[in-house]
Amino acid sequence: MHLKSIVLRDWKAYAVASFDFPAPTKDRNIILIGAQNGYGKTSLFEAIVLGLFGQSGLPLVARSPFASDDKQRLATSYKTFLEKALHRGALDAGRSSCSAKLTFVDDGEEIEIQRVWYFSERGQFKPTDEEVRIYEGSTKKVVGPRTSEDVDDLEWYRDYIAKRFLPYYLAAFFLFDGEQVSAFAEREMAAQVRSGIEGLLGIPVLRELAQDLRAYARVRKSEVNNVSDNTIERIELELDHLNFQKAKKSERISQLEPEHLTLKEQRERLTRELAGFGAGSQAQYQEQYEKLNRLQRSVEDGKSQLETLLAQDIALALSGRGLREQLMKTLQGEIIREKWVAGRQQGDNNLERYVESVRSSLDRVQPHLEPMQRDAVVSIAREAWESLWSPPPDGMAGEIVHTYLNEIDRVKVVEKIDGLDMLGAPQVVELLDQISADEDAQYKLQQEITRTETITPHIDKKKSDLNAVHGRLSEVDQELGALRREVVVYDADIAKKNAELSKLSGQWDQAKPSLRRASRALKVASMVDTIVGQAVPSQINAVAKAMTDAHRSMAHKKDLVSRIEITDECEVRLLNAQGIDLRNFDLSAGEKQIFTQALISAVASVSQRSFPMVIDTPLGRLDVAHRNGVLRHLVQRGHQIILLTTNTEVVGEYLDAIEPHVQKKYLVSFERVGDIGVSSVSEGYFSNGARA
Repeated sequence: MHLKSIVLRDWKAYAVASFDFPAPTKDRNIILIGAQNGYGKTSLFEAIVLGLFGQSGLPLVARSPFASDDKQRLATSYKTFLEKALHRGALDAGRSSCSAKLTFVDDGEEIEIQRVWYFSERGQFKPTDEEVRIYEGSTKKVVGPRTSEDVDDLEWYRDYIAKRFLPYYLAAFFLFDGEQVSAFAEREMAAQVRSGIEGLLGIPVLRELAQDLRAYARVRKSEVNNVSDNTIERIELELDHLNFQKAKKSERISQLEPEHLTLKEQRERLTRELAGFGAGSQAQYQEQYEKLNRLQRSVEDGKSQLETLLAQDIALALSGRGLREQLMKTLQGEIIREKWVAGRQQGDNNLERYVESVRSSLDRVQPHLEPMQRDAVVSIAREAWESLWSPPPDGMAGEIVHTYLNEIDRVKVVEKIDGLDMLGAPQVVELLDQISADEDAQYKLQQEITRTETITPHIDKKKSDLNAVHGRLSEVDQELGALRREVVVYDADIAKKNAELSKLSGQWDQAKPSLRRASRALKVASMVDTIVGQAVPSQINAVAKAMTDAHRSMAHKKDLVSRIEITDECEVRLLNAQGIDLRNFDLSAGEKQIFTQALISAVASVSQRSFPMVIDTPLGRLDVAHRNGVLRHLVQRGHQIILLTTNTEVVGEYLDAIEPHVQKKYLVSFERVGDIGVSSVSEGYFSNGARA
């Protein structure tokens, strides 16, 4: 599949613009579109994204104010963005709409997607003022929902585009901004990997489905009066409270992360400046501070692991083997008793039929029995039947103590207890010892730093600034770590409450149709939660292998990372040939960005989609050493690659490196007509800062 053409009308600075691209070949797959900053390069990227995905694509647009998954905020941000996207001269000229038309070729068939946004005379946009038209083939057959289908048109087109082209949750791995990659690279590697694999598997859609199912269940239950008991209402209130608290913590995290990134950049800058003072005590001071940073991170990681361990099963594991074995024996005995009682009840239901059958069969005995003899035979038959249930089976409990559990629940509890033998005090003690050792080393190192400072008069100002940045960064690190751990605990509590709510709602399944539908919706939502929890590990090996290949292709120091390993929890290990994890050493900003580029490439590769890749500012903040590696990797992909680049990126030696693979070049120019900026397009490229 490749993008054949783009036509824009009244989109931002483009009054009218068109691009035509040839089909990629084995050796030529690169399209270059050059524009100086502010000339309309990113506007073109935004038109491609929103032309394909509409409102769903807004989170991919770096300049949008949208930064959450709240649907209402998304709709508001989309409206605001579009009202600024209409070409400034359009309304004055009597034109009240803008559009993006994208034509693709897939297996020889042309597919044209045209999205039109309409505005009022005052330039206001409403969600109902958006229109999508799709045409297939040389005859331009109209594609769309049937009149008989009760479905929202935009939702229908979104599903069509997801099936035929690309789902919106995978779009970030094919359509992205290099500046966004730089910011993404500063996230924890585990968070990056989980985000990538979840996008690959469509988990954002599954989570949205689970939320919609639970909302549907609440509506259905509200239709029936006096059905929900106090317990269900209490759990729903607790769920609302947990979700509210989690949202507050998540919002605080989103507030702290930009400051955290800025502080890290300041720390790196000050550290580099300190290094410029020369060798001796300054170098020693720098080395000590770097070691102190590593120790502080190690202490935080240890505390995080300890809190995670304590939040899970360790409390139950510490209860003692004897108590756990006694509980297992009791539950197993209850399982045996339940089966025995069920069998006896089923037998008792048939006892009278059996006795009556024996009694009637006695009529065939010759000579005929006397009434007393007949009663004696029937009594013996009844006693024989009763003897089938005595004595009870070995190990059977005398009574059911845990009446609130069914057989499946008891089996799950037994399996859970059986798996706790590997957990215990030694793990906690070992972790506490490591934390204590790191804190002792941190204290001693701080004393050494104090001694070093007394003999380093030339770095007083830098030292003061670095101390302030370091202190604030430590505070933010601690707060972020605590907040993220709290979010993990809230997620676990919410999952437990959802499971409990689903179970209790099932008790009302026979009450009324609305309640049955609500119960089924909650059960399906719980099933979706289970699928989401188990889905990520299924793709880990494939992503790790593809990441290793991509990293080798792009990295400057190819001998450092031999392979990339990913655990089921998405923790990442960058292993060298000796099996040493290079994450134990500080990675440069360029190395972090290469890791993120490798993840993007891996997800796109594992998805097995042949969709074109469009990259705005492709070299972003990459250092010189890594730029050639990224370009070399892109030309090897084979699929169509469209690079939207400034006059400081794919030029000079970088342009020379990919020139044999370039199919076509465009240059975007810009001029002002009165107070209105207008972008225009022509074939060509930069040449010493001018048009080729």
